[in-house]
Amino acid sequence: MAQVLSTSIAQKQTLSLSLKLWLPMLQSSLQDLEKHLKNISYENPFLEVKKPKDFYNDFISQGTSSEFIESLAIYKKSLNDKISEQICEPLFPTPNSQKVATEILCDINEEGYFEGDIENIAINCNVTSTYVESIRQRFSMLEPSGVGSIDLSESFLFQLDASDKKIDDELYKFIRKIIKNIKVLDKYATHHRFEDAKEIIKHFNNPPAIEYINTNTQIIPDFFVEVNEDINIKINNAYYPDIEVKDPFSSKKSEIKEKIKQARDLVNLLNLRKSTLYKIVLLIVEKQISFFVGGELKPFSMQELANELGFAESTISRAVANKYIECNLGVFSLKHFFTNALNNKDLSSSQIKSYIKSLVEYENRAEPLTDQHILEKVFEKYNLKMVRRTVTKYRKILDIPSSKERKKLYKVESL
Repeated sequence: MAQVLSTSIAQKQTLSLSLKLWLPMLQSSLQDLEKHLKNISYENPFLEVKKPKDFYNDFISQGTSSEFIESLAIYKKSLNDKISEQICEPLFPTPNSQKVATEILCDINEEGYFEGDIENIAINCNVTSTYVESIRQRFSMLEPSGVGSIDLSESFLFQLDASDKKIDDELYKFIRKIIKNIKVLDKYATHHRFEDAKEIIKHFNNPPAIEYINTNTQIIPDFFVEVNEDINIKINNAYYPDIEVKDPFSSKKSEIKEKIKQARDLVNLLNLRKSTLYKIVLLIVEKQISFFVGGELKPFSMQELANELGFAESTISRAVANKYIECNLGVFSLKHFFTNALNNKDLSSSQIKSYIKSLVEYENRAEPLTDQHILEKVFEKYNLKMVRRTVTKYRKILDIPSSKERKKLYKVESL
């Protein structure tokens, strides 16, 4: 009995150690993977991490510049990484709150704004819309300040509440008033606290995730996908580091044996990372095959993918973070392929956005479509009941001006 118990404890310890190595490796981006493994190797004399043999050959054949290679060395933590590590206790103390927060994270764009649908997240997570909104409001306490907001005004309100500057009650109320009417800022210029308010506001980030936006960052795809008569998925091995395990002698010392075992485990886990991501990409391509042949994205959630592979949704969230594929349509993040179903229909928000875009593109320029008209056309085509504010939100996400603004623009263009 004692031997069985001892074996059980040893297995749990091994599993715990493997998970500590596995999850960070799974979540690391392709650019950051080598750095992550090298940090481990500094504490393990039996582990050596090298660039793959074809790494430099691949660059030389493509004529890649040294500046590009240097850019890989300064890769920093992404917005998704930053937020993911904060979705935990005490702010999100329950599995339910963490699940909803993860869904919200999936709908945060690169600027830090939330562009998802509260009602759809509520349906997917089997909670109320009020609960989802309450979870989104907790994002006001995350870094970077302002992340998870729906627009500039709310972003500044989030940042105001998170500010560490000394702000008295009068100034706080005045700044809130200015933020809510930010488009007519000048009308407050004569107020005796205007300069104080301006001094606070000028330190706010616009957009909230501006420090994570780097237009010069080179995106390295994890996989290359070709969809013709067959689906061909090729892993980008040119960026996968090689791990060499050094075992120059046989030792009975437990500390040394553990280090050697860790080094060997990392080799296995690196291969497991490749196979796991391959399965994820294969399922994504199969589920979204219409997209790869020129169609629209279908409803597909991380929970569905997790169920297919037998993983927890949180593991899938880690796995798809900062991972990219390259296909004939361009380079896309894996996160791009997850889109919510609308009103339990086999219809995604991506399809509705695409339809709205096409409606505006071919509208009568003399009488541009109002949001109400667009709403009616969506109902006619898809028999989908939506509220007008959802159409307005989608239009703004697509960066399409209102009907009145478009009418003015059309007149200017015709001059």
